[in-house]
Amino acid sequence: MGATYDDEVVRDHELHTHKQHWTTIVLEEQDDGNWLATQGGVAVEGHGETAAEAAAEYCRKISEAGDE
Repeated sequence: MGATYDDEVVRDHELHTHKQHWTTIVLEEQDDGNWLATQGGVAVEGHGETAAEAAAEYCRKISEAGDE
């Protein structure tokens, strides 16, 4: 994915390993009051009445694209 940073942070706590990957989702309020969620280099967009709804739709679409 375009703007995903693969700098892994690995932590061992009580025999559990956690990996973190960082990315940036850009949230923009549109002229009509709706929100747009995008990510550089990724052709997916999320839309919603709130920033949270747009981000959730974006993440759902990314997840579904990964399942194909």
